[in-house]
Amino acid sequence: MFKKKHIHFIGIGGIGMSGIAQVLHKKGFKVSGSDLSQNLIIKKLKKKMKIFSSHKAENINNADMIVYSSAIKKNNIEILTAKKLKIPVFSRAKMLAQVMRLKSSITVAGSHGKTTTTSLIASIFENSGMDPTILSGGIINSLEINAKLGKGEWIVAEADESDGSFMFLPSTIGVINNIDLEHVDYYRSMKHLKDSFLRYSENIPFYGFISLGIDCKNVGEIKKKIYGKKIITYGFSPKSNYSATNVKVIKKNNSFFTSFDIVENFEKKKIVKNFLSPLLGEHNIKNILASISVSRGLKISYHKIKIALKKFSGVKRRFTVLHKSKHNLIIDDYAHHPVEIKETLKSLKQITKNEIISIFEPHRYSRISAMIDEFIHCLKKSDQIFILPVFSAGEKKINNIDSAFFYKKLKKKYIKKKVYLSEHDKNFFDKLKEKMIPGNNVIFLGAGLSSRTANQFKNYLKKC
Repeated sequence: MFKKKHIHFIGIGGIGMSGIAQVLHKKGFKVSGSDLSQNLIIKKLKKKMKIFSSHKAENINNADMIVYSSAIKKNNIEILTAKKLKIPVFSRAKMLAQVMRLKSSITVAGSHGKTTTTSLIASIFENSGMDPTILSGGIINSLEINAKLGKGEWIVAEADESDGSFMFLPSTIGVINNIDLEHVDYYRSMKHLKDSFLRYSENIPFYGFISLGIDCKNVGEIKKKIYGKKIITYGFSPKSNYSATNVKVIKKNNSFFTSFDIVENFEKKKIVKNFLSPLLGEHNIKNILASISVSRGLKISYHKIKIALKKFSGVKRRFTVLHKSKHNLIIDDYAHHPVEIKETLKSLKQITKNEIISIFEPHRYSRISAMIDEFIHCLKKSDQIFILPVFSAGEKKINNIDSAFFYKKLKKKYIKKKVYLSEHDKNFFDKLKEKMIPGNNVIFLGAGLSSRTANQFKNYLKKC
């Protein structure tokens, strides 16, 4: 009756799928998977479990349960075979909900900052000796993992809203960082999106609480509709329960840090001074405030929070410095939504007065089509812009929407800026190298192949 089952993951190389697989493997289940890609995650998983590099019916032999990624088509041979054999089939989101029933859980939702906030909370818990189970959407640099089975009572997990499934996660504590129009392939309107976040909030039990970033107008609007829940707020607004003041960017030991004080505002107001974090930008201060609101809600001391924040070394692909010299920086960043790009470039401007060369990989035809004006505007802090091919994420092309369309729009808007249309190839590297005069800083922006290209460019420079 209690025999540990064999669980097979289709599309196991995704960051969310691999996280669940690792936790279940550590829990003692037999885990296998299949994935067409051979990324770093797959290489790590192969050391622990059987991974197939193609999708075949025989891959699911002896499996008791199937879990599939949202990127997997319903006509996948392994899914069809499982249904024929009457093997239970679960989506990634449904399996995550099952895993989260193992312990009390904290989920982090929002259009932006989920991975960083999840990782910040996890790091504070780790440094406080709470040994949490972690399911993050990115590699936490200090842990070199995105998932971990801890012995403590809490699970800290990222709540992905892309397909609406986050509404059903059994969260004890919830966080909503912000709400912006996103995932337009799924959400019909902003109302549909906000209603989904409201339903997510309604899942919080009476003995838990929900933490809201009220600087965001859309979050403020749904706050008015949340009843019977304990609400904690954070942001730069003086009405917040947790806000930041005296925010400065300082240089220390040739590295940049953000220093700030925290204002705690309940029945009485108090100021806790001298916080320091290697994270830059207002958006990251809000992520930090979110993590503080959760940590203080669980009575973690400010002393422990301060130590964890100062030590926090970030998340892979969130303003990751690939190359640093006296003359140039090369940065790799996951930003692919206009709001994220705007905030990331603003953060870079905080630490440099020199030229910024942005290499942007547009992501999804539906997103470009719905937000083309916002995309054009968000790149304005760039001095030079390279546009890479669209990363479709499996979407079919929409009319004339492609990288050439994006390029023409940019050229028309920014007549005086240097704008280029490029491929992921050596010719692009040669041209980009020419632009890297002393002082210029290069930032790769995108959620698809741009990170691989950024690392290839770094290696190319070493050989020159």
